[in-house]
Amino acid sequence: MDKSLKSAFNLHGQLLLYIASAWLVGIFLASLVALSSLWFLLGVAGGLILLVLCWSDHKARLILFLACCLLLGAWRYTTATLREDPQSIARFIGDQPLQILGTVTDEPRLIGRSRLLAITVYSLARDKQTTWKPVDGQIDVRTFGTAIEDPYGANYGDVVVLRGKLQAQPSSSMLGTLATMTFPRVSVKQSNTLSPIAMLYHLRLMLANIIERTLPQPEAALLVAIFLSIRTSALKPLLPAFNATGIAHLIAPSGFKVTILAGLVGKSMALFHKGRAPGLARQRVTWQSWLVTGLKVASVGIYTMLSGAGPAAIRAGVMGILLVIAPHLGRRYNVYTALAATALVMSSIHPFVLWDASFQLSFLGTLGIVLFTPFLQRFLQPLARIPAGHHLMEIIAVTMAAQIATLPIFAVTFQEISLVAPLANMLTVPLFSTMIVLGLCVCCVGIIWQPLAIPLAWIAWPVLWYVIHAAQWCFTLPGAYFNIDVSSGWIIWAAWCYYALLLLGLSFLLRTGTLQAASVRHHTASSSFLTLSPRAWGYVRVSSGLLMVIITGLTALIAPSSGILKIALLHVAPANQPSQGDTIVIQTPDGKTVLIDAGLDVASLSQVLDSRLPLWQRSLDAVILTTAEQDHITGLQDIIQRYYVSTVVDAGMLHPNAAYTRWRRTIRQGNLRYFSVAQGTTIPLGVGVSLQVIWPGQPLHKSSDEARDNALVMYLIAPGLRILLLGVAAQSKYALNGLLNALSSNYLQAQIVQMVGENKTPFPVELKMVLQRATPSLLLVTPGALSGKQRKGGENTMLREDTLSTLTQASWQVMQTAQVGTIEIRSNNAGWNFSTAF
Repeated sequence: MDKSLKSAFNLHGQLLLYIASAWLVGIFLASLVALSSLWFLLGVAGGLILLVLCWSDHKARLILFLACCLLLGAWRYTTATLREDPQSIARFIGDQPLQILGTVTDEPRLIGRSRLLAITVYSLARDKQTTWKPVDGQIDVRTFGTAIEDPYGANYGDVVVLRGKLQAQPSSSMLGTLATMTFPRVSVKQSNTLSPIAMLYHLRLMLANIIERTLPQPEAALLVAIFLSIRTSALKPLLPAFNATGIAHLIAPSGFKVTILAGLVGKSMALFHKGRAPGLARQRVTWQSWLVTGLKVASVGIYTMLSGAGPAAIRAGVMGILLVIAPHLGRRYNVYTALAATALVMSSIHPFVLWDASFQLSFLGTLGIVLFTPFLQRFLQPLARIPAGHHLMEIIAVTMAAQIATLPIFAVTFQEISLVAPLANMLTVPLFSTMIVLGLCVCCVGIIWQPLAIPLAWIAWPVLWYVIHAAQWCFTLPGAYFNIDVSSGWIIWAAWCYYALLLLGLSFLLRTGTLQAASVRHHTASSSFLTLSPRAWGYVRVSSGLLMVIITGLTALIAPSSGILKIALLHVAPANQPSQGDTIVIQTPDGKTVLIDAGLDVASLSQVLDSRLPLWQRSLDAVILTTAEQDHITGLQDIIQRYYVSTVVDAGMLHPNAAYTRWRRTIRQGNLRYFSVAQGTTIPLGVGVSLQVIWPGQPLHKSSDEARDNALVMYLIAPGLRILLLGVAAQSKYALNGLLNALSSNYLQAQIVQMVGENKTPFPVELKMVLQRATPSLLLVTPGALSGKQRKGGENTMLREDTLSTLTQASWQVMQTAQVGTIEIRSNNAGWNFSTAF
């Protein structure tokens, strides 16, 4: 390209801006018109011919060149839609069952109790036929599951075969998804765990597991989201507060995280720049600087993959790499050029990224921070005169700048507008880099030896606890946010008008030079009069961390034993929903902890269980599964992977179902100590406390309801207390008859009886006979799971009056966890009592 053309284009970073702008406008215009890709190619060819003919006219060359870029962007969008492709998967939408071969090309997303998989399809066959046809496109597939990685199902990178019916793409789906399948049969044909991307994905999940094993919930979920950008099910209760207070960027991929990582790598490599001979300083520094740059680029690339490689993560990664390498190429880093290059590359690979909310928020937020922060700091200069005012001013200005740029996108995406975002960011953002560093340290140490990472988690816990409570406090402030109705079309027009006015205001500020003046004042502004040197701040941080470790460790070591046996029947359920499933925690006077069964909701189970355990306790002495029903085993799958479990106990199964097969496979893969128990087995829990198994007998009973007929029935025996844990065996006529026939009346006696009851399901008459022999003073009923139809109908898990009347008797009191919440029994040598908590 000759000098005159360079001059015409003003190539000081502006040519790439022109190209990217024209390309993006072309993609947008192509989404509004239904033209064939051939027309756009013909337009490009015509534009190139005119470009040659008008080569001597600088302005005409520029206009024609940008027109070609616009038409190429439109052509790229048209080819990506596959609307002209006869092999498009969208052509097979209908009621006929199909077999589809494809690859999982994105990490699974959790939606309620299901996983959403993005699958790129390759071939298709009619059901029960062997003739396969080539197809193109991407579909969304919803499957059962509550874990991001299912060791027995389809994961990122796997080649899968789907059997089901294709449905039309919902209006809420991202552009580029041509069809959906809901709960099809999925079989993994090939697991690509050895590919580099899959290995990084599994490393990411391994690091998340390390964090979850060292921290209680929800602090663990928050650190996983901050450091790895993984949103686990335990994070779900926190999302409304983080979204409404405008600090959702803390748990999303961002350029700030990349900048922090690059700075850590640079500081750790600073030793290469010290102590060199003067004569060789220039050569060695050059070589060493390139080594540091290479390590920074590699670190940013790997961290981008660990952050999920989503649109926002890739945007941050590309800009971070450009920031690192620009000085070594003799170029000044220009954020506008970096944004243009990022948008051009990403939209070339996947044009539909322009409609992705995370990309829009990340892109416009970065642009807004660059454009508006200096201007806003001009009005916040008085804050610089107070202690730490300069940092406070910067946080408020950056927050408001990002909000100004992303307000319409945020309102449409989350259907709300935050009014407390500056306050919430001021309270939390100063700790952001600290949390990133702590997450990195916990993961690095945990890879070497996980127990060693627990003391580091003691440092992270108060920081994370503070951030969570600060967000929740801001969320509860009056007028913290207000909701937006996006169902009407006016919000879209309002958004366009907002950005039109924003552009007019920006052009006015640029024309008057206000932005540049504000920028100069920002750089010359004096800092706070109460400052510490970087070395002093380092000493303060290290000392604070050591103090936290010492205090927490001493608290753990000198924690006195209460001398009280605690048995808690937990209310496990999402917020404002009925509890479903049986969960019992036993804590002995000598510090042993045993978990019996778990409910369906993993997130609420994690929070309730972690709240009952000391911060430093990340282990359980025993986990006991009484039945292989879904509402008893789902939560335990998460528990035995998130805690250090000494012993796992169950009664086994003659004909294992899918849930029990997964359970036993997880135990084997975790090398956990496992015991299968039967009638007559005694499980010691601690000094003077034990569980005696009184059902099932051997051999196991073969029936159509094997999970209930062979469910564990146990006695908890302690000084002055005897509890009969019937569980789901209370609904099995066979198990109840077995207890009546095998045990004497005196042996069945107990002060408390626990059982599982299901709404609208009557108990066998044999249950009343067992209770009459037991003669309890307290009958505790924990709920079973509701069916999908019952959940949609809003039914409760409390027993109905007609079902409960068969158990009512003057000699005992009946209580339900679904009605009163968690029930805790406390016992010592003086006697026992119970309390309830909603």
